[in-house]
Amino acid sequence: MSYSKSCRKSSPKNKIDLHVHTTASDGAYSPCEIVHLAQQKGIKYLAITDHDTTAGLAAAAEECRKYELEFIPGIEFSTIYEEYELHILGYNFKQKNERMQETIQLLQKARVSRIEKMVAKLAGLGIYIDMNEVRNKASAKNLGRVHLALVLIDKGVVNSIAEAFMKYLDPGCAAFIPRFKFTPCLAIEIIKEAKGIPVLAHPGLIDYDPIISLLAENGLQGLEVFHPRHSQEEEDKYGEIAQKYNLFITGGSDFHGHEEHDLTSFGEMKVPLNSIKLLHPEFCSRS
Repeated sequence: MSYSKSCRKSSPKNKIDLHVHTTASDGAYSPCEIVHLAQQKGIKYLAITDHDTTAGLAAAAEECRKYELEFIPGIEFSTIYEEYELHILGYNFKQKNERMQETIQLLQKARVSRIEKMVAKLAGLGIYIDMNEVRNKASAKNLGRVHLALVLIDKGVVNSIAEAFMKYLDPGCAAFIPRFKFTPCLAIEIIKEAKGIPVLAHPGLIDYDPIISLLAENGLQGLEVFHPRHSQEEEDKYGEIAQKYNLFITGGSDFHGHEEHDLTSFGEMKVPLNSIKLLHPEFCSRS
C-alpha cells in the first residue's frame, strides 16, 4: 500500500480532490454546489470531508451520479493528542454505523458549547456577538470557529478569516477555548469499526512527525501528503514516511470556498490514482 516518487499521479482528465468542505460544516458551498463546481473544474473523483458530520454526503452522492463523478463519502474528525491538534480523515465508511453517528452527535453538541464560551470571551474584550449571528452563518447545526470569524468580519473587527484566527480564535489568543478532548486513536477506532479507512490530514501543519508512527501502530492507513500548505520538501518527506510505515498517500485542497484563493487549489493536488482504487475498490472496474 506504499508508494514511491514514481507512482502515477492524477492527470488533467481525471482530477482528484479528497479533502473538501461544504455548508454541512464550515464550507461556503452547499454539497450540490460543490459537485457543480467540481464538474466545472474537471474533477473526476471527489470526497466530501466535512468536520464531525455526515450531513452533506447523501446530497453530494446523488448529485455526483447526475454528472458521472465518482464519489467517496468522507469525514474529518478534529482530535487532540497532548497539546497537538490532529485531524483524522475517514473514507468510504458505513454512514449509518451506530457508534459513528453517536460520536457525531456528541461532537456537534461540544462544538456549540465551545462557540458559546468563545462568544462570552469576546464579550469580555468588548466585542459583542449574539449566538444567532453565528448560527446565521452556518447552514447546519455544526458550528465552528470559521462561522465566528465571519461574524467578526461583518462587524468590522477583522478583515479576513486568517486575521480573526490570528488575533482571537487560535490557541494562545484571548478568545480561544480548547476543543472537546477527542483522541486521534479513538477516531481511528470509530472509523475502522464503521468499515472505513482512516487517514491523517495535513501532517505538515501539526509539526510533530513522531505521532505518525504511533497512529500507524493504532490502525492509521493513510497519510495526506498533498495539501496546499505543504511545500515540495514536505511532500517528499511525508511521501517517504508513508512508505516507511506502509501508509497509502492521499491529498486534497482542504477547500472551504470563503475566499477567492481557495479555488486555485481545488482539484489541483497531485493525488496518486492508485489511492482511489484503495479507498474505493469498486472504482477499479470503472477507471
